[in-house]
Amino acid sequence: MQKKKLIIAGVISLLIILPIVFIKITVYTAPNLPGLQAQNLERETINSTTFRFKNNWLRKNESGNWESYIEGTPYERGIALGILHKELIQSQEDAFVGEIEKMLPSRFMRTIMQLGIGWFNRNLDEDIPEEYLQEIYMASQSFSDKYSYVGPKYNRVLNYHAAHDIGHMVQNMNLVACTAVVQWDFEQEEAQMVLGRNFDFYFGDEFAKDKIVLFVNPSEGYDFVSVTWGGFSGVVSGMNEKGLTVTLNALPSELPTKSSTPVSIIARDVIQYASTIEEAFAIISKYDVFVSESFTIASALDKKAAVIEKTPEKTSIYYPEGNELIVANHFQSDFYKDSELNLDHIRDSESMPRFDRMKELTGEDTAISVENTLRYIRDQKGVSNKDLGTGNPMAINQLLAHHSVIFEPLKGIAYISAAPFQENIFNAYDVNSIKTMGTFDPINSPEIDSIRLAQDSFYASQGFSNYTVYKLLKVEFKENAEQKVAENGFIEKWIETNPEYYEPYLLLADFYFEQDDFTTAKKYYQQAQSKAIPYLGISTHISENMAKIK
Repeated sequence: MQKKKLIIAGVISLLIILPIVFIKITVYTAPNLPGLQAQNLERETINSTTFRFKNNWLRKNESGNWESYIEGTPYERGIALGILHKELIQSQEDAFVGEIEKMLPSRFMRTIMQLGIGWFNRNLDEDIPEEYLQEIYMASQSFSDKYSYVGPKYNRVLNYHAAHDIGHMVQNMNLVACTAVVQWDFEQEEAQMVLGRNFDFYFGDEFAKDKIVLFVNPSEGYDFVSVTWGGFSGVVSGMNEKGLTVTLNALPSELPTKSSTPVSIIARDVIQYASTIEEAFAIISKYDVFVSESFTIASALDKKAAVIEKTPEKTSIYYPEGNELIVANHFQSDFYKDSELNLDHIRDSESMPRFDRMKELTGEDTAISVENTLRYIRDQKGVSNKDLGTGNPMAINQLLAHHSVIFEPLKGIAYISAAPFQENIFNAYDVNSIKTMGTFDPINSPEIDSIRLAQDSFYASQGFSNYTVYKLLKVEFKENAEQKVAENGFIEKWIETNPEYYEPYLLLADFYFEQDDFTTAKKYYQQAQSKAIPYLGISTHISENMAKIK
């Protein structure tokens, strides 16, 4: 069993890092750039966390998020991003490479993966529009030289943009589980449209530490806000000045043979150039992808929402009946919903339980509001209020979100979560004010304080403290299981921090099974079976080992 787990972990790790560790033999050609003009490329340091470059600026708010405004042509935006975000870019790459080295401590194996990804992503630069290549290229000049052994700066940052796709591709292996909901009502006296989403893409605590709320005023297209990180020009959650929003959710995918356009770049094109669902569909349709993805689009101009489902073969659209759209990680359009891949995924994963729980929550309310949406995306229960334990992937709130957002497209208001997860406050911003931010004094906050959303009560509870301890004890157990189980009171303490979660019982059962202590293993397997298990593969694994014990 231990060898099997190591093989599976190795395959998953390799898939995640494919776009990050790549070979030097594929050297992308720099995009066409305007002639470099003599100019001052030094930023102004206002204080230790506030910087300005021309009209562009970066500041850290009191809740811990970075806020930044950039403007101009692709070339100008790339320069500003690199100069202002230099430290954030470099710390983000440190986090990526650090996770890679944890997953693949062998330099030989990293070299093998470099060879593989060099071939896989050999044409990646041909699949990204010139506008974004220019922006990415100029920002890449601020990447660190210390990772030149991995590849040239431009190579590295282009490949980082495909990391999101590989991470979503391996959601088939239960690594990604995002949830979104949109509700609207244009019949009442005050029209309402509210979208909420959790971006549950986790690549270590360091990756989620320095989020950037980025306000973009491009020379062409619409102003928009997105939640991003250093060195990333793609969009995973965003809203533009026309009241059009786009968020990404993974869909079940086959393993690809070559790269195409990263889905975050497609979402960036949508948020910058689309004002309606029809325009968004046209933009998404013109691209090729190498993983399946859903683009949840809410449109103030259309007064409705839809999910555009994109696969390497086809682009399809799903309009819900009524005034509510719920999106998890399975297909809903007629073209794909009955496919074998989708039905297998629904059967094997936690996507439908999250979908059903969201439907249950929204069905309990008659009013559409930001407050109700906030309650939905913070919910940790299963269907019928079942206690899933803390951190269960069957929950809408799994306590691992990189970020959560709530958008009001009609009002142009974006609410962005502060770490950790969706438990802290949500800062509120007016997307319609982006054009004025070039003259904004970054010492002041662009936030609308009066409508800030408060912390979750769970954040200050014993339950949150227990979960923090649970994760620490889990790491201790995985690093030295024999020593920890022999330690007086360790097992009891660990289980007490999260007694309704299946995971500690499963990990303990597997440990004792490998030690040939079948009596103890059986006890813990039975306890795990009594809890809510999110994946068919885990239930099957337990049943198979129980059969061997018998």
